[in-house]
Amino acid sequence: MSPEEIAETRRQYCASVELIDYQIGRILEALDKRGIRNNTYIIFASDHGEMLGDHGLYTKSLPYEASVRVPLIVAGPGIESGRTSDALVELIDVNPTICALGGLEPQEGIDARSFDSLLTGGTDTHRTETVSAIRNFRMIRTQQHKLIRHYNDAIELYDLVSDPDEQHNIAGDQPKLVRLLTQRMNARYLFEA
Repeated sequence: MSPEEIAETRRQYCASVELIDYQIGRILEALDKRGIRNNTYIIFASDHGEMLGDHGLYTKSLPYEASVRVPLIVAGPGIESGRTSDALVELIDVNPTICALGGLEPQEGIDARSFDSLLTGGTDTHRTETVSAIRNFRMIRTQQHKLIRHYNDAIELYDLVSDPDEQHNIAGDQPKLVRLLTQRMNARYLFEA
């Protein structure tokens, strides 16, 4: 697509985000009218991002940051407003977090962890890595690296600190790191490492 076409699709996407923002505002107004906003937890997340022309791609089902790194906003009693975090969290962690915030025991047998102490300032970290998978790839991401193993046997490794746009695949230069991250990823998916 031409740069103008990419810019147009991004404007359209921003308009969709603005509409969602407006609707969230309506929900918050309803909570205010009922007088329950101060004792209500509000959690906003998305299940996927959108490439929007990054890497020359459009879709949601890819292992790159624009697609897999999603918003997660939590507000409510005991949560400092305006605080941001780069801690690694998975969407599966929302379930036990809701349980913890509501004073409930977490469900048993799920691969999820509450991040309530991250919200209340008890810690600055949550997970050392996150994983993601879909039809054509499995991925593990740490604070510094991301390993992508495609089902066609292609391997990508990125240093997200020095290459946040994921432009330079360093898998060929880092075979030990590829093996280590593959073992850690397989352990999360209950495969033999």
